[in-house]
Amino acid sequence: MELNTFQKQKIKFTFDFFLDYNKDGAIQWDDFQEMIKRYKEVNKGSLSDADYKLMLASLKDEWKDLKALAHVNEDHPVHANEDHGARVHANEDHGARVSANEDHGARVHANEDHGARVHANEDHGARVHANEDHGASVSFDAYLAMWEKTLATCQSVSDLPTWCQKMIPILFKGMDVSGDGIVDLEEFGNYCKNFQLDCEDVPAVYDVITDGGKVTFDMNRYKDLYFRLLTSPSADAGNALMGKKP
Repeated sequence: MELNTFQKQKIKFTFDFFLDYNKDGAIQWDDFQEMIKRYKEVNKGSLSDADYKLMLASLKDEWKDLKALAHVNEDHPVHANEDHGARVHANEDHGARVSANEDHGARVHANEDHGARVHANEDHGARVHANEDHGASVSFDAYLAMWEKTLATCQSVSDLPTWCQKMIPILFKGMDVSGDGIVDLEEFGNYCKNFQLDCEDVPAVYDVITDGGKVTFDMNRYKDLYFRLLTSPSADAGNALMGKKP
């Protein structure tokens, strides 16, 4: 499904503010880990260890979906090819071994116990474990393609990917720091501040969320706003989760 310009802007918002933590224009697994770290820093114990385990499992499932569509971002390649001078050596004991050229300074050794491991050179100072595919990178175009495919048949929250449905209560609990099941004005303001949302008038945006005090900002309201944020073709109350009025 082709999303309109406004919908693409909203998807770009979620990409920039909640996923691309190092602001390099792409998503790596490290960004997901930073997301969890940020939640732990700002939520003051409102999320339990079980919540964080569920968040991690959900993010891993999202990462799988993203990689399935990304096919490796051209700007951040993670596998060697002929153009980069890589050679693949097969052997009976360990499967395949990929030796990258000197320019890339990486060598991949596969073994039975650990799968593949990527050892970066001293200049990069990093070690990548392929079982989490840390070396993979997903562009915004790939992220957008995932949501275009998902939203093409999405009529309600129950049509969202399972990992997305599991994340909704975790995200709400992260906002509801007091744990009373309701996000009040102060908690919403802290959410905007902690995630550096450009919210010029917190009370006015919160008023949109509660429909002038007629609606309680509870889990059901959050689900409704979250779904609107993802799917609505025009500005509505879902904008509030971006810190914006319709």
